[in-house]
Amino acid sequence: MAKVNKPKIEKPQAPDHLTMNLFGPGMTALHRAGLGGLACTLAAIERRFKNGRIAKKELPATFVNDTPPWEIDEHSVSLRFGKPENAKEYLRKLFAFAFGIRKDGLISLPGQQFDAEPHAAILADLQAGFTLTFLQHGQVRKLAKELTATSYDSEVEGVPGVVVQYKACSEFKHQNGWQNLVDKKGCLVSGTIRVDGPISPGTVVRHVAFTGDTGAEDPLDRMLPLYFAIVGCLSLPVNRGVASLLVPDVTDLTEFVYDRPAMTPSTAIDCQIANAADAVFRAQVRVRRNPRRTAEVQSRARKSVVGSASTGCYAMTFTPTPWASQQKSRIATIYVPAGNDQTLDRYDRAAKYLSARIVVRTIKESTGKGKAKVPRERQESFRADSVVRPLVAENLALGRKWYFGFNKLLTKINPATEKPFRDQLQFERKGLHDMIADDTMWDEDAERVVVRAVHEAIRRRYAQIADENKTNPAAMKNRFGGEYDKWRLAFAGAKTPDQFRKALCDLLSRAGRNSVLQESWDTVLPMLRTSNWKHARDLSLLALCSYQGRNDDSAVPGLESK
Repeated sequence: MAKVNKPKIEKPQAPDHLTMNLFGPGMTALHRAGLGGLACTLAAIERRFKNGRIAKKELPATFVNDTPPWEIDEHSVSLRFGKPENAKEYLRKLFAFAFGIRKDGLISLPGQQFDAEPHAAILADLQAGFTLTFLQHGQVRKLAKELTATSYDSEVEGVPGVVVQYKACSEFKHQNGWQNLVDKKGCLVSGTIRVDGPISPGTVVRHVAFTGDTGAEDPLDRMLPLYFAIVGCLSLPVNRGVASLLVPDVTDLTEFVYDRPAMTPSTAIDCQIANAADAVFRAQVRVRRNPRRTAEVQSRARKSVVGSASTGCYAMTFTPTPWASQQKSRIATIYVPAGNDQTLDRYDRAAKYLSARIVVRTIKESTGKGKAKVPRERQESFRADSVVRPLVAENLALGRKWYFGFNKLLTKINPATEKPFRDQLQFERKGLHDMIADDTMWDEDAERVVVRAVHEAIRRRYAQIADENKTNPAAMKNRFGGEYDKWRLAFAGAKTPDQFRKALCDLLSRAGRNSVLQESWDTVLPMLRTSNWKHARDLSLLALCSYQGRNDDSAVPGLESK
């Protein structure tokens, strides 16, 4: 039998370009954010080339007639290598520019910035976010053993700025990621590439015994964007063990190259976030207010988006879990949509009334021993945050009443301090009072009337106590505190509509004549129905915690020590 000659099958020639589509098959929100991060990095190279701030040898490839060797449109990015074997050098230089480390050991990602590099303290806060999300594991980054301190600029003369400590970084995984994308000839690899947690936070092997079958893999046109997800996303620490990862819902790359740098925080307060929803709203407010982004959008005749949030965001929360305490796992995801100016305006007001603050404390120290001991004092600044604003932010993100669940702040323990949330509410009384006085914070007149009615009742109860204890200030103060606790426990402890109605009627009857109820009784009644009683309970507690004297802004006597 004659031998059959099989035709030789030639391997397809390696491509001399790579095109990545924003809405291609398999492109998740993280992939799209990564492609946006790649576009931002390429745009940063273009800006530096235009300003003469980048050497020709640092460019991924030669600019021909000032035209970059790539193309960015609304829905895709195309990289042009010239020749297939040039892909290696192209990607090596691109990664070298994109994932930098400064001399002081701080990670610097030019794609997250406009022209000016952020303050060192900003980069230190951002680096803390990286090490809690993308760069958790010790094998994917090399950090110094000793802490390095940097500080924000002082906002008040004679008062030190907030100090931020970090461990200097000398290397991290993304810097050498290009090696996985090219073969020995310098051409782009074919087939799929393994995806792991440092590139895609939250991605895991489903079963260690079947790693090959249960691991995640992506082709090259999806893998390259994943490497740049660390640029397109925003990682910020909530505290030492908890972080929020913001994944923008990118829909237009030509707009995102201006939106993403505007999202980067620029002050100590901007870097202080309370939860994931708070982080998203803060970023959206920064985008809306950023003059550079607004000017760029206007110059491109896209005025329709000016004044609104640029993009929606997925916000992931990373924290240790009982079953994996050695790492921060993705435990929750919340989506904040774009374009709702009313919601963003309402959050912006809440952030103004309940903002994080810089607190200065005096620390007493001494040097020497015995008779040579010399006492001295120094001032230290630190950031203190609101416990109410994260509740407001989460409610707004989920489309609920901004005060929904306020009763939890009177009954729950703060996991960060292991103390009751209510202990911190005394510092937010004025902010709460300003919020309820802002008419734009309310959807219905009934909500405002309930708060005013409870305020009036509390005012009359305190007046009665003051009248009964004119000659005994100590007893007056104790009774003020006891009165506050009585109604706090009555309202927060109400588990049924009847229990709440009983507590509210008890307060109103003891207070006597209530002008607010007389004028708006028909408005209050619907709030006491079975469908609304929880809202009324939260409003009553809000009124209790926000109450101030009629003619001054002082706190209620007797509550400072509560």
